Amino acid sequence: MSELGEAEEAVMKRKDAEEALLEFGVERGVILFDELEDLFPAGSLPLEDMEGLLMRLEGLGVRVVEKDEGKGTKPGRGRKAA
Repeated sequence: MSELGEAEEAVMKRKDAEEALLEFGVERGVILFDELEDLFPAGSLPLEDMEGLLMRLEGLGVRVVEKDEGKGTKPGRGRKAA
């Protein structure tokens, strides 16, 4: 695969991860900082993009919090059994 193809693929994967995070956040109402770090390790997402993602979450009414408030599991990993 060419360098351009690899770069495009990386961007698409990141966009897919962002959309999954947004959908999960809207469903649950909260996202953990650890979940953001799992999807986007430090330095993997430009600061401007991370700020934009945080603003989108806020605009959708999704809180970003430090600790789990018992609202579910991580994005893409299903729900905890009741």
